Formats: sequence, C-alpha cells, structure tokens
Amino acid sequence: MHLQQHQEPFGGPVADSKWNKEQEPSSVAKQFTQKSSALPFGQPIDFASVSGPTYVTAQTLVQQVAYSLSDKLYSYSPETFDLDISAKDWAAAKAKNAHGYPTSISAMQTRAGAGSIALGYMFSKDFDLSTSLVANPSINARSILHLTSFLQTLDQLSLLYSVANPFVAHITAVDYASGSSSGLVTDYTSALAVAEDLGLGLVSSASPYEAQHISLFATLLATVLPTIHIYDGIKVGRDTVRVIDVLDQAGLKGVYTAVSKEIAAISKKADVDSKVQQVLKAFNDELGTAYDLFEYQGHETPDTVLVVFGTVEAALASQVAAKLSESGSKVGVINVRVYRPFVEEAFIAALPASVKTVAVLGQVQDASEVADKSVRSALFGDVTAALAFSDKFSPTLSIVDSKYAREQSFTPESIATLFSQLDTKAVSDSEEVSIQLLAPGKAEQYTFWDLDESVARSAPAAISKFLSSDSKTNVFLKQAYDNFVQGGVVRSDIRNSKKSIDTSYPIEQADIAVVGDEKIFKDLDVLSSLKSGGKLIVKLPGLKDEDLEKKLPASLRRELQAKNIELYVVDPAASAAVGKDAALQTQLLEVAFLRIARPDALTNGLDKLIAISGNASTLAEITADLEKSLRQFEVPAAWAEVEVDTKERELPTDVQTSSFTTFDKAEVQEPALLKDWQAAAKGLAFKEAYG
Repeated sequence: MHLQQHQEPFGGPVADSKWNKEQEPSSVAKQFTQKSSALPFGQPIDFASVSGPTYVTAQTLVQQVAYSLSDKLYSYSPETFDLDISAKDWAAAKAKNAHGYPTSISAMQTRAGAGSIALGYMFSKDFDLSTSLVANPSINARSILHLTSFLQTLDQLSLLYSVANPFVAHITAVDYASGSSSGLVTDYTSALAVAEDLGLGLVSSASPYEAQHISLFATLLATVLPTIHIYDGIKVGRDTVRVIDVLDQAGLKGVYTAVSKEIAAISKKADVDSKVQQVLKAFNDELGTAYDLFEYQGHETPDTVLVVFGTVEAALASQVAAKLSESGSKVGVINVRVYRPFVEEAFIAALPASVKTVAVLGQVQDASEVADKSVRSALFGDVTAALAFSDKFSPTLSIVDSKYAREQSFTPESIATLFSQLDTKAVSDSEEVSIQLLAPGKAEQYTFWDLDESVARSAPAAISKFLSSDSKTNVFLKQAYDNFVQGGVVRSDIRNSKKSIDTSYPIEQADIAVVGDEKIFKDLDVLSSLKSGGKLIVKLPGLKDEDLEKKLPASLRRELQAKNIELYVVDPAASAAVGKDAALQTQLLEVAFLRIARPDALTNGLDKLIAISGNASTLAEITADLEKSLRQFEVPAAWAEVEVDTKERELPTDVQTSSFTTFDKAEVQEPALLKDWQAAAKGLAFKEAYG
C-alpha cells in the first residue's frame, strides 16, 4: 500500500532540476549523469512531479511529506548521504509548501548539541503562534549518532510537548560500525532505546511503496506525541521504484487537514494508547487503507509466529511466511508497525490463538550480544510482557528470542531457514533452506558489476530509465557501493516486470550479468547470482580471441561451462565512435546490452534512448560498429575440465555497502589561507551560528 519566512538552504548552491524538463536538441551530445543515489535513477525530480504514478525513492517521498507539511526543516546528513538533497533543491527553487510559502531548511552538523537550535526555535519568545499546528520534521541520517547526540534536546521536548508545536523525526536506520565487514549497518537498537527512555512514538515503513503514507501518519501522530519514523536507509531507502498512488501536495494537505479535525475531537482524557489507535483509524478511514499497529500475515492457524520490526525484516518475513503457508506450513509473521507506544491489547488480538511458538526477531548491538545469553533484545522484552498474563494462548506457549546483530543481512533463504529451525528443528545452523519468492518469468532480472571509477558506471541507471519509458512495465533499480573491493565497486540490480514487485533483497537468479572490468572476477563471485542458461557480458578492451582464456580465472571458466552460460564480450577499442570519444563507452554498453536483452526495445525505442543518453549521430555510429565491438564467444567444452586450485579462497557472492557514492581517490588539500577576520571567526564557531 502506498499513499506530503524562507531562507537559503545551508550547504551552498543547488543545481536546477532536470527531471521531466524539455530535452536538449538531438544534435547535442548528452551524457547521462547521476547526481545522487538518493534520487530516482540518480537524477533530480521537480517538486510538482512527485504525484500519481511516478518513479521515486523512499528518501524522496519522505522529503516530499516533510517539505509539504512543515514550517521548518532541520536536516542532519553527512555530505555523501544526501538525505536532504531533494528538499534543498525545492527550497532553492522556492517551491511553496502546503501552507503557501517555501519551507525553511537548516542543515545541521552531525555532532552533539546541534539539535538545540531546533528546540530554541520551537520555544523562542518570538515564535510565530500561527504555525503552532504545523509539523516540524527533522530529517536525520544515522540513528545511533544523531539520536544519542540529540538525546538531551528530545528529553526537554518530551517534557514540554504540551506547549510545543508538533515534532517528527524521519530517521534512516544507518550507522557506522567499526567491527562490521562493510562499515555501514542498519541500526534500530538506538531508536528503540530512545523511544522507550523518553516516551516517544516510534513507527516504521516496511517498503518504499508505503513510505509516503507512513511519513504522513507519523506527521499526524506528532500532534499527539513527539514521533520518530524510521526506515532502512541502506537496502530500501534509495531503491528506485514505480509507486502508483503517490499523493501530490494538495492530496497530502487534504488528508492532513481531514485527519487533524478527527484528532482534535479525541478526548483530552484518553490515554496515549487510545489516542494512537484513534489517529490510525482516522488515517485509514481517510485513505481507505488497512494499516494496523500490528499486522499479521501467514497461515490462518499457525503453530509458529515470527514477530519482527524493521523495513527489510517486515517485508521479507511477510513474503516468506505467505509463500510457506501456501505450501501448507503453519507459520505466520507479525510486523510491529507502531513500536511505541506498544499497545499490548492490540498485539494479543493480532496473534492467532493457535500459536505454539512465538519467535521474536529482535536486533541487538553486535555479535557479542547475540552470543551473550544474558542479553535480550528490546522487542523480546515487550512481547514477553504482553503475553505474560494473557489466557488466550496455550499454557505451554514458547517464546524464543531470535537475536541478530546490526550487521546481519537477511535474504529469503535465511528467513525460510529460521522458520524451518523453529518449526521442525530438523535444519542445522549450517544448513540453508532454498526458497524462490519470484516465480520464473515474473520479472526480467539483470545485474551490473563495475568499478566506481569506470566511464560507463552510469549505464545501468540510464538503461533503467530507458526501460521505465514503457508505461506497461515496472522497473526497479537497486545500487550498492563497496569501497573495500578493488578500490571501489558498484553493483546495480535491475528488475523489469509487468506487475509491481516488492524486492528488498539482491537478485539471485539474473537473466543477464554485465561486468565492466575483468578485475572484478578476482574478488567477487559474479556467476553465483546468474541463473543456469543465463548470459554474461564482459567488457574487455582490445581483446584478441586467443587471449580470452588468459583474461578469465579458471574457476570462472569452469562455472561458465557447468551452468551453460552464453558469453559475450564488449570491446570498446573496436568501436570507431569510442575511439573518437572515450566517454561514449557508456552508450556502447547501453546499446550492446539492449541488443542482447531487449532487441525489440532497442529497435522501436531508439528515439527514447537518444533523449536520455547520446545523440542520433553517435548512437547510429555505435550501432553500425556493433558487429565488431560486440562478439559472442562459444564456451569450449574443455573448460568443464579446467583444474581449479583447491587453496583458492571462496569469493563473496555480493558487495557489502560501505558508501552511497563513488570513492574519491584524490585527496586534495586546499592551502590554508587566512582571508580576513571573518574567516577566522567562522573557523572557530559552529556552522549553524552563521549558516
């Protein structure tokens, strides 16, 4: 389900949006560029374009709700996270919010004490009382850093909330963890702890399709108590998806106004639990949705129920439970939509009476806490307390704390394995249950692997945007940057289907895999996510036929034969157009891929590709040379017998997200020049004081 006194934004000038603008003349060569991974297809989007069926990211939808309904925005975003990039664009363009004026944005430094300026604004003597019913969202970056450093401010706000204007914090659950293999982890533990300690509301989104709705609900809930809206910022927040029912600003204002009237009618004597339930009911009645505090999915009479909190956890567990229950497994999932307040009566009502085992998928800080039997997850404590005095269930009801560390990444297989272990105990910890959520043929799936410094690194996004021009299909783009492999590698997953699909996990059975540099084969097992009978496209400049075997590792050659994979080579050196301009490698890769994957789309949609990347003359020249620059190689039967070094290390099957952008390998140190006394003063003061 899916459902929104100006100052110059802090952080410098913002580029004008190019999204949905009139295209340049076809005679002008264009290069498709990605401004940020937080934007749909990496490109800016006009404020008015966020409406109806459109391609967006969850991060964009969160900003749209915040910008539309807020008097003032405080953003806490590291430079490369770009959590407020769209809001800054809109503010720079002086786009008016739902109240008739541009929303004021203040970008705060990511340090302790920076949140005090928001508190001062809300409680200042000259505060504009006419905006006292206008929400003031804060777009935060990393839950553990910013929530803990924001703790004192939130504490004071919570105590004085009856005389403050509404406050909602949209938090991407991302943190740096020194002990993690990737550096970036999904962190819910801090938000759960802060919400518990300070009595804040805490709600979560389970997919990008509902990000706008839940952002709006959190904003409405903020009229009752200060609220945190949290969502996965690593695996889901930046995915480009097509959302059918995006509300425009007028729609957001209409829902906000209508539900606010219902909230005003709630009795002042009602307790917080009752108020939250009434707010959610009014919200559902207005939108025609069926969100709940606790959402059950699975078998009608389950023996085992998994309780989860979090974006990927909820999405994956619900899909796996539905798939398993179709085959007769008596399992189910409860997604904790509203964690605080934890309404025990609603939880008990959502849990089927037939349940014999309740497993709580609760996040803890790290692997050491997973191993420590004395440590319990926060969610486990709430579930145990709710069930302690209930007579609805069997006296032998078992409650299991299935703890996991913040760096844990879930897949359909890992969730299915957990269910199997809980249900039958027949699967050992080292075994994994196989499950396929996407039926064969339901979606075309493509993976791209390239160095982040590659000239053609933007090709997957350009191809995705090209495919999205077909209104009858739904395109899904996911990108992950790993700075610890080959100095920087980016993996791009593209799914193309007739129907909308919710896939918060990497592609596991790709139809085509594209590798932009042979070096990647040394550190990543690319073929593990390519289906048998699939196609592999490798970019190998200046390749001689007799040198192909030397370019490919022995283990890769044997796997190509074992999985009956078709092998294609793209040779930029054989293209006359690329010889004139190396930047045209992007267009060459796009055309070569489409020739193999979607020859019909390439033939019938060349004008659309020209509008996105390149121009008519260069694409015509590239296409004319394609017989030379794109070659298919027959995989020799002898490769099946290639000897592989038994001591060869087992390669990772996926990248580990360690960044949201390419790794800047050039460290440029600007000279320390003292221009005037103001420059010195600014160097000693916090940026909020003068920004």
